[in-house]
Amino acid sequence: MKKQIIVNRRNTLLSLLAVSVFPKYSYSNQDLLSNNMRKQFMGSKNAPIKIKEYFSLTCGHCANFHVKTLPQLKERYIDTGKVQLEFIDYPLDRLAIIAATLARTLPTEDGYLEAISILLKKQKQWAYSKKPLDELRSISKLFGVSSKQFDEILKNIPLMQEIINKMEKESKNFNIESTPTFIINNNHKISGALSFKDFEKELLTLIKAKNS
Repeated sequence: MKKQIIVNRRNTLLSLLAVSVFPKYSYSNQDLLSNNMRKQFMGSKNAPIKIKEYFSLTCGHCANFHVKTLPQLKERYIDTGKVQLEFIDYPLDRLAIIAATLARTLPTEDGYLEAISILLKKQKQWAYSKKPLDELRSISKLFGVSSKQFDEILKNIPLMQEIINKMEKESKNFNIESTPTFIINNNHKISGALSFKDFEKELLTLIKAKNS
């Protein structure tokens, strides 16, 4: 995916918000907005290898990575304290913004991580549906979100804007051009949904370089 496509996509997302495709929603509590946008990690903060994953909840390659590669990465590297993985929303379209907003709205400590896991596993059910919002509304009930609360999420323009702002900032910092993209220790980039074997090879190369 070329950089120009990403730039155009971001402009499209911003224009969707600007023309009020969604009803207006006002945040009276800035602390709540900041809490919704808190960093989301898996693994120890003391892990020597820090990985940032840029993903979209409507990206098939991202779903493939989360379903097939992440469980092995978690077992061998994250749970053993070698790797910390940070999840960064990089929505590819309007629907992905809504899904990311849903995940970031969940109040429980692990709500976001649980939500993105389920949303990516069930991606074909909602993202490729003829009525994706109806399917997303149905799935949101698994997170304890009522239909009324889901309607409020659709109005949450400030949070959607923050997600897009974060996406823009990260794109400039690391030249993100496609999803999924992984930035390791802020200077090593991996693009694409690699198999665990290939992803591990990249990690082992980095670890060897760090220890040499």
